[in-house]
Amino acid sequence: MKWYFFIGLLLFLSSCNEYEYEKPLTSVCKATIDTNYIGFWQFVGYKTFNDFNLQVDSHYLMIVPFNKNEYVIVVHSTKENTNSLPLLLKAHLSLLKNLSLANVSVLDGTPGNSYVYYGVKAHNDSLYYWGFIKNKLPHTFRAKKFFTLHGEDTLYLSAIRKYKRVKVRFFN
Repeated sequence: MKWYFFIGLLLFLSSCNEYEYEKPLTSVCKATIDTNYIGFWQFVGYKTFNDFNLQVDSHYLMIVPFNKNEYVIVVHSTKENTNSLPLLLKAHLSLLKNLSLANVSVLDGTPGNSYVYYGVKAHNDSLYYWGFIKNKLPHTFRAKKFFTLHGEDTLYLSAIRKYKRVKVRFFN
């Protein structure tokens, strides 16, 4: 059972080369829910930067509010004949001037999980998110200031993933 969980984890995080830290960029109690991100999203493609090796299968994201500050994200493969379980993540937004960063952590009941920071944008029925390559970032830096200045700078990006909103009817 745990083996399937790790497949899902690899699907989402895709590489240990993306920047992560033991604390969120901003406190969860200061975060708010942006309804533009809520929905069912189908992966449609990506663009890599800096020779980043992204290995990702077709999948869906379901993003729902967990409370007034956090989202739960369900990642599920669209591959046929897969026995993998969906991956559960939690996230909250950090707003830095004109950039939203998602503080994403695996929701597995383990205390002390680290956070991966992803730039995020939702426009019309498209969702984009991107990570930052660990070895491209300075060894020591002030994260808020750095991401405010360089949050969309392709010198530091790993890959931009793109999703399309899927209209889903759960009830007739």
